[in-house]
Amino acid sequence: MRLPLTITKPLWTGAGVGLIGALLIASNALGQTANAVSSVPAWKREGQVVWTHSPDGPVKSRVYSSARLTDHPVLVVWLHGDLGPGSESYEMALHLANLSENVVAAGLLRPGYTDAEDDTSAGLKGRAIGDNYTAAVTDDVNAVIGDLESRFHPRAVIVMGHSGGAGVAANLLGRFPEDADAAVLVACSCDPEEFMSRFVHEHPNIPDGLPNPSLSPIDTVSRVSRKTLVRMVVGKEDTVVLVQPSEAYAAALERNGVDVRLVIVPGADHVNVLRSDATLQAITEVITAEGGKVDPPKK
Repeated sequence: MRLPLTITKPLWTGAGVGLIGALLIASNALGQTANAVSSVPAWKREGQVVWTHSPDGPVKSRVYSSARLTDHPVLVVWLHGDLGPGSESYEMALHLANLSENVVAAGLLRPGYTDAEDDTSAGLKGRAIGDNYTAAVTDDVNAVIGDLESRFHPRAVIVMGHSGGAGVAANLLGRFPEDADAAVLVACSCDPEEFMSRFVHEHPNIPDGLPNPSLSPIDTVSRVSRKTLVRMVVGKEDTVVLVQPSEAYAAALERNGVDVRLVIVPGADHVNVLRSDATLQAITEVITAEGGKVDPPKK
């Protein structure tokens, strides 16, 4: 059950000022005041901070809006990977809002993680080695989505994530099949048991035999709604999560009648796959299908 109560810390907002890497531009006409403002990252200056009461306690998001919105925008929720988060979720959410029309994008600080502002979302992070895609974490994320829905009244909800964030998003599709209309899963950690076993084997400083309470997306794939649009991207050279788990999950979705497409990007690894044309195309396709619009950056 979703919990609607929200604690919000509004920040001053402004129009989008470009893509990531060009977000610190200030007008010379504003003199020293503008220079001071420009030293603050755009992800921190813009949007608003939302704290949601999840079953495990307060979970943080930073929320950014496109310059043009209807009364019922597309809600995009971005989930960072296991090794994050720093400001990565927030930068990606701002990037998506700036690229799009009629989109509200939320960068979610996953349960148990601490961000670049030293804020921590409630919940258990575990060792962050594929062991924190749990039922409790999925429920916390779902509570945030429900809270944001009550605030923005979206026409559609899209969950997106990278690595472990994609694994959590995939679990949400199976655990709460009616609560997301679409998903973009980039370098999905879709087999947490395999990932954790391999990680422990490769890092002798981590004890053997640790329990892994994570849910596996493949175990609930039969519950994913056939109305859900799923796009997946993985780098062929990804040595972190490997290609095979994404292939297996995509094949299982397809067998169950879900509209899914997996793109394997030649030469891309676990990180640079995020910057690939395939990822941008997947994001564009899904946002457009759900009623938003994306203006790809000019090369």
